[in-house]
Amino acid sequence: MVSLPLPPAPAPAPDPAASRRTLLTIAAAAVGGLIVGGGSVAALGSGGTAEATDDKPAPKPRRTLPGQAPEPRWIYAHPASESSPLTTALWQDKLLVVTSESQASAVDLRTGKRLWQRADGAKGQAALAAGADLVFVASPTEFLWLSPKNGKVVHRVRYTEAFEDLPGLTVGRLAGSSGPVIWFTGSHTVVEKAPKPKKGKKKGKDKEVVEAYFFAYDIVQRKELWRTSVPAGRDPGTPAYRVVAERSADVLVRQDAASLTAAEVKKAKGKGSVRSFDQKTGKLLWTKQYGAASLEAATTGDEDGTLYAAVGQDLQAFEADSTKPLWRVEGSEDSWFGTPLIAGPLIHTTERSRLVGAVERESGRLVWRRSTEVPGTGPTPSLTLSGSEKTLIAADAVQVTVFAAADGERLWKFQDIGSADPKGEAVRASYRALAFGETVVVQRDRSFYAFPVA
Repeated sequence: MVSLPLPPAPAPAPDPAASRRTLLTIAAAAVGGLIVGGGSVAALGSGGTAEATDDKPAPKPRRTLPGQAPEPRWIYAHPASESSPLTTALWQDKLLVVTSESQASAVDLRTGKRLWQRADGAKGQAALAAGADLVFVASPTEFLWLSPKNGKVVHRVRYTEAFEDLPGLTVGRLAGSSGPVIWFTGSHTVVEKAPKPKKGKKKGKDKEVVEAYFFAYDIVQRKELWRTSVPAGRDPGTPAYRVVAERSADVLVRQDAASLTAAEVKKAKGKGSVRSFDQKTGKLLWTKQYGAASLEAATTGDEDGTLYAAVGQDLQAFEADSTKPLWRVEGSEDSWFGTPLIAGPLIHTTERSRLVGAVERESGRLVWRRSTEVPGTGPTPSLTLSGSEKTLIAADAVQVTVFAAADGERLWKFQDIGSADPKGEAVRASYRALAFGETVVVQRDRSFYAFPVA
């Protein structure tokens, strides 16, 4: 605001800034989901494979040739008998928590061994840490707090109980989180009575109206902090928000263009906007547009009050409160920037032309820019930093490319071989990466690989 087995040495303590950054990309993130399974788990050692039969960490990976991906510490395969994973998240650098249509499951990040699976968490949204000892999951009908040891439901809060004054509330995807606080949208339908007719006139028909809200909720105290009324989104009515920055006094929010009503799109005249909501009360403070940034423009911000947005082919920085332009980085021809990743004094950039790079936050000076060397164009690669922030991982539909974050040296790339069954269905899912400590977990649909990184 808006982490496969570890090496024998203890993992470094999580970086609070990195943890917060991870939580705010739910979406990451929005992006994916949670998982489980009863599939095979393999620990790769000296050339062969062996099933993981206990909680011992996998053998230390051997050295590989330059440019070749290191051996995974472990591989986890989601079973073909289960539906594909919906969401995937890391909990306290200890568990890989996955949801599917039928259940939520947890895999030990140290060994790659599946620990538990629970039907209660089916279709859940990204798992978050509720304090030090509970896993929080938002299902379509309730909030759940699970035990990390066995997945047992410790607490549950049904939406019909938590928001009883909003009957029929539909909770949208999480917009972001920071520490114990989550932000999300929701909507419900009310009947608006027709006005009393004038004498001799026929009474008009009652009509159904969608009311929408933006919520803040504390998942440790298990209570609503505030809600504020917001415009309803495109049918069925719940707007899709994403928190792009958290500051001491407010949170900055973007609405996904696909959830805007036709009237809102027309009024916007092609330009996107950012809303500021008061941290304590939820009051809408302002709505602003930034240069020519479009409705779909990738946008993020920092705690210092700077907003970074794709404008045409370029990436531009603005003062969030005044909308004053600060600097601009030129993009490549016939391309555009995706959502940048903030890392200390740098911003890591990603472009549709498969270029990734680093820019100084204060000046906009380009530090480096390198290609993933994936042919053609496509969606912009998604970016993830290792726990130390020394390694940058770019994931797209074709491969994972790993760079040294400081100077852009290309370290290695990885491609999953796909289904071993000649009659198996072709995998079309993009790669995803989740990082913690000295490990990055790479996911492609049902397959998960734990690679060592600096």
